[in-house]
Amino acid sequence: MVPANERPCRKPLRLAALVLAIAFAGCAYSIVSAGQINQAEVKQVKSEIQNIRQLSFKRPVPIVVRRPDDVRGILVAELKRDYTAEQLRADGAAGAMLGLYPRGIDLEAATVKLLKSQIAAFYDPHTRQMIMVEGALKVGFFKSAAEFAARRDLVGEMLLAHELTHALQDQNFALGRKLDSIRDDSDRALALKAVAEGDATLAGFACVVGRMNDSIASLVTGSLAKLPAIFAAQAKGTPKGIGQPLIFQYVEGARFVAQAYRRGGWAAVDKLYANPPESTQQIIDPALYFDDPTPPAKVTLAGYQPILAGWRKVDGDVYGELLLQIILRRNFGKNAPEVALARRWAGDELVVLARGADITAIWMVDFRDRDSAARFSALYAPMLDRTLGAATAHRVQARGSAVLVVVGNGARRFSELAPAVWKASTLGHAAPMPITGLQTRGGARSGQSASANAG
Repeated sequence: MVPANERPCRKPLRLAALVLAIAFAGCAYSIVSAGQINQAEVKQVKSEIQNIRQLSFKRPVPIVVRRPDDVRGILVAELKRDYTAEQLRADGAAGAMLGLYPRGIDLEAATVKLLKSQIAAFYDPHTRQMIMVEGALKVGFFKSAAEFAARRDLVGEMLLAHELTHALQDQNFALGRKLDSIRDDSDRALALKAVAEGDATLAGFACVVGRMNDSIASLVTGSLAKLPAIFAAQAKGTPKGIGQPLIFQYVEGARFVAQAYRRGGWAAVDKLYANPPESTQQIIDPALYFDDPTPPAKVTLAGYQPILAGWRKVDGDVYGELLLQIILRRNFGKNAPEVALARRWAGDELVVLARGADITAIWMVDFRDRDSAARFSALYAPMLDRTLGAATAHRVQARGSAVLVVVGNGARRFSELAPAVWKASTLGHAAPMPITGLQTRGGARSGQSASANAG
């Protein structure tokens, strides 16, 4: 598990940082028995993971045992410590309006339910200790390691090695602090967590096997290809906007880290923490990190405050290519041609506003080219018509390579709001975007698009 932020995000993909490893069925492990830790086995694994991962512990890592019944309390306490019920409600409502979550989602309940079902153990950066959950579990893809190891407690040792790798990451690369610094950018945080989970998955597997090389990296990434199907079968009903970012950390994270390892061993993996990928797009397409570095455009939403003066900003975030892909798949179908538009993502920013019980989401998405922005606007607006109907105000407008989306009662002032937002908002290092020549739907002004720096 990636160390959790000191202030966890109100988005499930940040809350998923609590997860150690994905557990799907039952199989006892003997490192924990009758509430007691097998200290001799722990000592052995600690020694082996340092040798395999080529990193050293800078301080002890205490290991404690908790019962499964305690897990929900731990998760809820983590939530209540760092954000309010209003923030959870607002993020869930905004995500549902934009098509990421099903309507009426209880974000807190859905997230806790998923994490409780998947947690086997986790490293807590606040207490700097590792917590193992006593009980029965079996991690689907880990079984493929059995042919390489004759150890009695394969799963338990792999889980332990996985979590100890997170402790090594925290102690050597200040991972928890790095995540804190990007707490308002879920896309960037998820990319860094994918590095950490990929690293820990490769190292944990290698620790049990007893060696690490390119073939082991290929074996792990090949085995992980089965994980989404296993998860879908065992976690039926989990909202895609919550479950898929969790699986992404392991499957795509291991694939990305394996690329780094093949290019320079563990030293190259270590460098990922000094210069981490900046978006899930770079995890999905490692060439955009390793070969043709392509950071995301910095989208800065502004200008809405005077128009929506009675609204309070509850949250801000970046959705990124992954969540855009999930939105398109949820609403058009997993293999629909519309999903390919997510590959043209260049950057985005989301602002969530509240006024009493009302929620308004303002989302600006930047694409690699104007055609992609126009196509997204043309398909996303009818999608919102279909999913939201007339009861929820919503407007979509394309301008150059960017698309502005406003959903909620704030959209009823779109004729005033849109020009102000286009004028004050920026893409990357671009100058403020002119308000003339807007492509639009639903009654706002239209005309030929003026140029805009799309990043």
